[in-house]
Amino acid sequence: MQNTYFDQETYETEIALEVNEDVLSRIYSDGITNTDMLPVEFFFLTDTEEKALELKECFLQNYPDYSDLEILNYDGDIEIRGVSIPIEMNLNTINIWNIEMWDLGYQFDCRLDGWQVQSS
Repeated sequence: MQNTYFDQETYETEIALEVNEDVLSRIYSDGITNTDMLPVEFFFLTDTEEKALELKECFLQNYPDYSDLEILNYDGDIEIRGVSIPIEMNLNTINIWNIEMWDLGYQFDCRLDGWQVQSS
């Protein structure tokens, strides 16, 4: 499949893992520690509902413990959102998860647009 939304150049150059350090710093300021395990809410964007449905099906088959999978219209794009299993809130673990999601999204022409956790 030729990616028309999440192209190869973007895939190869825009993962921006350095942003994770800033996000974690904000999370830590809310009292979360780097050993806490929290579910991660994630957001993918794409341009067709078909691609979103294919990614959602992949999650259902390969990540059955991920929850709250939804497909929504989002400013002219299609958003796929969900919640991961609890992940350790340290930079290495988050970066590994981020890379896995970035690669997975590319397979379905869906770009990982962001992630967040709910702090107490």
